[in-house]
Amino acid sequence: MSPYPLESIHPGAMMLEQQHHQPGQVSLSVLIDMIVQRTYHELTILAELLPRKTDMERKVEIFNFASRTRMILIRLLALVKWASSASKVDKCNNIMLFLEKQSNLFLDTADQLARMARETLVRATLPNFHLPAAAEILTTGGYTRLPRCIKERIIPPPPISAQEKRLTLLKLNQVIEHRLVNSSIPLQMRNLKVADGTVTFTVRNEFECRLTLLGDSSTEPWSLLSIEMLVEDRETGQGKCLMHSLQVRYVHNLIQSRLESKETPRPLHDLYSVLHSLAQLLQLEVLYNQTMRLCAERLGDYVRVEEYVLGRALTISYWRELTLRDPSSEQGHRLSVQIDPHDPAKPLIVVHTPSLTNKEAETAERSIRTEHLSVESLLVHTIYVRTRARLTELKNDVQQRLGLGDVEATLHGSPAVLAIPILQPCLRAEQLLISVDTHTGIFLAHVPQYPSNPYSPQIQACLNGDRGQLETQVSELRYWITARRIEKTLQQLPATPFEQLPLTYDLKTHPLSKMDRHKMYVRLHKQPSAILVVDYSEKPGKECEIQYNYYYLLTRPCSIEDDPEDETVVKEIPRVYMKALGMIEFNSFLVTHGTTTKVDVQELSEKIIGKRKPGGKVEAPIKRTKFPAYFLSDLAHVVSFADERIPFTALESQLTSKGVLHSGITVESTSVGLYLSIVKFPAVPGLPESDSAEFSRQLLSATIRRKGSGWVLEWVFHTSPFDLTSRKGRTPIYSNFELETVNDSDKTVKSILSEWNAMVQLHVLVRKFKRYLESANNNLSSRIFVKRYNFKSLCLEYGSQGMYSVTVSWKKTDDRFGIVFGSSGPASAMNPHAFMKNQYEIQLNRERNLALICKILLETLNPCKSISRLPSTVVRGMSMTNRNAIHQTFTVLPQSTTHLKIMFYGKYCVDIYMRAEGFVSIRDGAYSRFDQTKVIEELQPIQGFKAFLSKYVDAAALARRASQTEDDNPPSPFTMEEAQKSDGKFGGMSMSNTGSSLNPVSPHSTFLQSPPTIRQPSPAMPGAAPSPANPAGSPFPSAASPVGGSPRSKPSPRYAGASPKPVGSSMSQHAQTRILPPRLWAAAIPTVLTTKAFDDICRPANLPGVTSSALVSPLHRFLGCVFMRRTLQHIIKNEEYLTLVNTPNEPSVIAFRVESLLCKVTINQENSFQSLHLRIIPEDQNYWQPDLLQIIQKFFDSKVVAPPYRPNTILGFCKLFQCPSDTMKNIIQLMRFEVQPELVLKYNLKWSISLCLTIPPVAPNVFPVGQAGIIGNKEKILIFMHLTRVNIPAGQEAVSIVVPVVYNIIQNQTCLASLKELQNSSLHAVQQHLSRWATSNINTPGRCSIYPAIHDLLINLTLPNETGFPINSNPSIMPS
Repeated sequence: MSPYPLESIHPGAMMLEQQHHQPGQVSLSVLIDMIVQRTYHELTILAELLPRKTDMERKVEIFNFASRTRMILIRLLALVKWASSASKVDKCNNIMLFLEKQSNLFLDTADQLARMARETLVRATLPNFHLPAAAEILTTGGYTRLPRCIKERIIPPPPISAQEKRLTLLKLNQVIEHRLVNSSIPLQMRNLKVADGTVTFTVRNEFECRLTLLGDSSTEPWSLLSIEMLVEDRETGQGKCLMHSLQVRYVHNLIQSRLESKETPRPLHDLYSVLHSLAQLLQLEVLYNQTMRLCAERLGDYVRVEEYVLGRALTISYWRELTLRDPSSEQGHRLSVQIDPHDPAKPLIVVHTPSLTNKEAETAERSIRTEHLSVESLLVHTIYVRTRARLTELKNDVQQRLGLGDVEATLHGSPAVLAIPILQPCLRAEQLLISVDTHTGIFLAHVPQYPSNPYSPQIQACLNGDRGQLETQVSELRYWITARRIEKTLQQLPATPFEQLPLTYDLKTHPLSKMDRHKMYVRLHKQPSAILVVDYSEKPGKECEIQYNYYYLLTRPCSIEDDPEDETVVKEIPRVYMKALGMIEFNSFLVTHGTTTKVDVQELSEKIIGKRKPGGKVEAPIKRTKFPAYFLSDLAHVVSFADERIPFTALESQLTSKGVLHSGITVESTSVGLYLSIVKFPAVPGLPESDSAEFSRQLLSATIRRKGSGWVLEWVFHTSPFDLTSRKGRTPIYSNFELETVNDSDKTVKSILSEWNAMVQLHVLVRKFKRYLESANNNLSSRIFVKRYNFKSLCLEYGSQGMYSVTVSWKKTDDRFGIVFGSSGPASAMNPHAFMKNQYEIQLNRERNLALICKILLETLNPCKSISRLPSTVVRGMSMTNRNAIHQTFTVLPQSTTHLKIMFYGKYCVDIYMRAEGFVSIRDGAYSRFDQTKVIEELQPIQGFKAFLSKYVDAAALARRASQTEDDNPPSPFTMEEAQKSDGKFGGMSMSNTGSSLNPVSPHSTFLQSPPTIRQPSPAMPGAAPSPANPAGSPFPSAASPVGGSPRSKPSPRYAGASPKPVGSSMSQHAQTRILPPRLWAAAIPTVLTTKAFDDICRPANLPGVTSSALVSPLHRFLGCVFMRRTLQHIIKNEEYLTLVNTPNEPSVIAFRVESLLCKVTINQENSFQSLHLRIIPEDQNYWQPDLLQIIQKFFDSKVVAPPYRPNTILGFCKLFQCPSDTMKNIIQLMRFEVQPELVLKYNLKWSISLCLTIPPVAPNVFPVGQAGIIGNKEKILIFMHLTRVNIPAGQEAVSIVVPVVYNIIQNQTCLASLKELQNSSLHAVQQHLSRWATSNINTPGRCSIYPAIHDLLINLTLPNETGFPINSNPSIMPS
């Protein structure tokens, strides 16, 4: 053994050797696996043994098993825990093993050296070297002196050449051929092949064998080289050989012994006999196995092996159920595969019971004469032959029984199917198909189109049993299919077929009782009371053809409790039955060849050459449409005829009963429809007959036709009153009506009469309007344009470029005129008169004067356009008491066509009267119209409203109007009543009603519904209201002078509370009022403005002197300031830290004191009372710098009192005054960045700041949205700040965040408000920033920390994932 170094020992090998040399060790994984296997084995044994034991024994065994398993698992757990610390023991063990191994190596080395010295080296001497051999090898490279026995015994002789092999095999082939010629060969083995010294015999589907000869002697026996059995089982064999290799070797040895035996005279015959018998044995075994598997897996008891003799015969029975039904059949249907008893050398034969013809038997046996040996194929071929034979026999029987005549049943397909056409014509899907069940052999009957029909099972029972009822069942099936044809024909028609209906009739006298049961009831969808009865029966002698008869049955609803003798009795229970009245038979030939159909009966000459026309042309022969067999064209024509004719008949009767003269039902000239012409309509109720007669002269014709599912009435008029187009003569228009039932056809007639009344009513209105337009005393025709008049509606255009439209039509449901306002062309918004639609409809139906409506539309267009500019936004949080209340900014409440009220936040009301010549009268709607010193409940007077309106008064325009009014209205002795009765053209057309009460359908409160007041007119203005102080005056040129609209020190005695009560009014119409102090009723007196001035106060514009303000109308700003002033008074009254200061010398100033500051809020008169101004006067001028006061004053003017004028905005601002002075100074420093945004860029801030006076929707969910954004007490103050990122690169969205900051006044700490769930990463970054700033900055005594903390936040705040922004590398020093 050669020595080796210690370093070559691998540690893994050493450990492996250690494992091998140390007994009693096992791997932990193997141990766990053994424990698991043992537990599973014991559990399996328990599962098998426990069910046989008693309950107590089972419990004991389960306990013992659980105890043993628990102890084993505890030991395993202790072992696993110890194994986690066993690495140290392993290391020590490895060291000891290594040392022991090294010691053994040293000892072994010493022993080996001693043995070599004592034994080996004693005899160690040099050998005698063979110099000749060495010289020969060195010189020649080889050695020739080896012994010759090595070559003879070890080196094989060289093989023969290919040529010698070929010659040898050819010689052997000749020897084999010679032997075959001299030998006797069986006839079945004549298929042979001699090649390569062997002969191969092949018997198809049986075997293949190879033989050869080992010599050329004539007595040399044949040598069998190989045997291959060609019998295969491709269905159940799974590609495996049928014989084992040992079996093949046994057969090989048996045949070889027979070939070598001298007692066998004909060895090849014996070879064939053995292999042929073996092949037949294998074939029968394969068929038997296939049969057994077929029975077990699929066929069950349908097929059974009756007898199986190994190697001899296999008998199989089938159609066993048919055998049980036919007692005459003893053996039933069988087939036997067996060896030919006369010649065993022949292939297997099949014997059938009952026997088949030679041709049929040959077809069946063909299935087993193939390479694919299959008993299933044999059964299929046999059953196919049997099935076709049975159906052929049935075909001859059915042809005679059913009397098909020229119609012949067909037999086709595999499996064979007998198709019997039971109708003529008949679709293939409607034929009665009869087949044979391949499993049982019984007949199966079905109809492909109707697989679930009720007669196929009965026909099938007759075919398999007594066939005496076959004709009756087929006839019933024929009727059933006819009923389905009727249903299919009516699928696309407005009718539904029923086999039965809840009809009541006299069983003795009514024709329905005499009809056969084969009939169908067809109920028309549009005429439920009309029933078509279709009676069908077989033609005598041609049972396959069906003849149809059609009847019309009229019914009416009835109940089971109705008296059959008295038709007037109607019970209260639901009427679910139908009483059959009269029934009329249709002549189907006349219906299908009537006036509205094309006759297809032609002479022979016409069929050949066509029909000649008078002009000499030849008309092509009529091609009759070919319908499918299931479509009954005559039935469809009858249903269509009834569906079209019945409504006309009912409508004709109702027109006659309503006094409408008509021409009766007439066929169209094209012979494709019906129509009914109306000759004369009755007079319109409420109008003179002359108006109806005049409109009738314009009507040329009125024709009623059916169109789809309704009626179309064509009106043809001679000319239109307005020549809107160049077309002259006929002017057709169309009206559509719903198609009612026969009982409800009077509704259609009422609708037609309503349409006629509507057109007559509109025509009367249009005729008067046209006469007014044609008069020379008005300019209305140049300002109003008729866009469309179609006798149903009149569409007028007005305004600049005709951008607004009004459509007048008669509402048939309400029997009144209706108005629809629209816009088109340059108009981008809705029509400004749309909100006064109801008022215009009321006046139009009262006056019936369209010219007056047009005049009012033109005069009120500009004021309405101005009013439509006022915003109607719905806002929340406008009430100090109810925070969830919703208010609309401006709400327009029309009172009449010229009078409306505008509500602002539901608190202030502006009363507006639109007058002629471009003037508008405005007053404070909060004041009572009957006593101007009283205010309507729930409304607040608008303080300073008169002064605000006086800024927009055009004195020159009022002077011109007053002069013109005095010239146009000289003194007259007429009284007020006579003036109202006068028939003035425009100024006196009942204009006193313009100040009437509210629209009765208006849903507004009762305090707005002030009744009209009839005051004494001025002597200079007869027939009109006195002055603008009278809100009920006329809005037209007869209105009074606006001089009375100027403010007065007290109300005139004529208009005080002692004014007379209005005529026709009641005390319940007076709204609740309250008494006002003196000198507050100035706004109750109307102020007259021009429409231009009114448009100025309603048009959104910038604040005068300020270009960056929002676009808000002056009226909106003024009312908002008034609203905010009142809110401020309410806040001062409720808050303890604010003290109200009385200013008797300044009545319009609100002054309050907080700590060392005196604050005064006044309305700014320099910009027309559209803003509030805050002035702060400090007690210590040295403590409060002027620039700080200017910042807070500017902040109040621009940020607090601003749209949408929320109360919580000014509440949050007032909360600032609750803070200590030092804290307030810090907050004012933050305001500086908002008031002066240029400082953000100056000090290089990353974020701009904005104080949220109300909580925005994007703020954290701390308080409800819309509440005051500044909340505080003496200890803490909460301020919501909106930070926006500045210096944003182009293309990026603005980044902003709302931060709720809490400042602790006592501890002088600024931090983020504590939120329950701080999930926002941006707020989390703000919180961390403020925390870091608080820990790194020591609070200076006497210095507030809110401004330094927020200023550092504005400079250094960085949000998560904030990229792409410029970095502020050189921030400026914090401003003081």
